[in-house]
Amino acid sequence: MKSLTLRYSGATVRDLNDIREFLESAILNLGGDENIAGDLVLAANEAVTNSLLHGYGDQPGAVSLCVETEGEDLLVRLLDSAPPFDPTTVPPPDINRPLEERPLGGLGVHMMRQLTDELVYRATDDNRNELTFIKRGVLSPVQ
Repeated sequence: MKSLTLRYSGATVRDLNDIREFLESAILNLGGDENIAGDLVLAANEAVTNSLLHGYGDQPGAVSLCVETEGEDLLVRLLDSAPPFDPTTVPPPDINRPLEERPLGGLGVHMMRQLTDELVYRATDDNRNELTFIKRGVLSPVQ
């Protein structure tokens, strides 16, 4: 297993560009291709943005991102100390329903699900949120 980590003690939305650049570089350095990097960067960017705007209420907050390999799988882990929120419990939107009849929100979580093979949430023992984005079988097998 290999990993690359980025930590912010006081991240804000102004850090999103640097976060995206780190994620893309780390994913490519760990063997992911441009398409995989694009999917994971977009999914993680949505989650980090939600954490910063909704979780921290647009105040600086602790955010940690770790890109790691597990065999042929590529993972991005997001950790924050915002109030608990499990996006995996958000019901899928009814995308066939007319737009004016749909409730606000939920499309970002839907996008995260569509861009990854698996989305896993857990509350850590130290009261942080951990959201893991997984792309399965995207790395070359280790010789």
